[in-house]
Amino acid sequence: MNSEIYLSVAQAADLLGVSQENIYKEIQSGNLTATDNPDQKRKHKKVIAVSELSRLYGNVYIPDGYLEYAGDKSVDIVRVALRQENERLRKALEETQKREHALNDQLVTILQNHRTLIEAHADLTKILNNLTAVLENMT
Repeated sequence: MNSEIYLSVAQAADLLGVSQENIYKEIQSGNLTATDNPDQKRKHKKVIAVSELSRLYGNVYIPDGYLEYAGDKSVDIVRVALRQENERLRKALEETQKREHALNDQLVTILQNHRTLIEAHADLTKILNNLTAVLENMT
């Protein structure tokens, strides 16, 4: 009895975090082998053995319950919504990081200007003290 786990292209792409197009390219180039589906109950005609995916991509992690719910449309809808939310959050994080870098750059400039002003103040204080001493000597 063959205990190999087979995945559709969509499932493989989902688990690996790559596009289905990427999986198809690997199949067409001969780097990945798709076989006829041994389980006639599944709608996918071609499937990929997990061992085949592991050979090309390294260990493939299949979360508990993934295979039971893989064909469930409500799970697919949730998965799509979570991916969209993840992408939105990733973009928001990138924007926040860009803002942080810009603010850090502004802060560096302000600190440099502050140091320059402190040095100028010290120089002017010396000049004022010298002028005061000269005036005191004149009187």
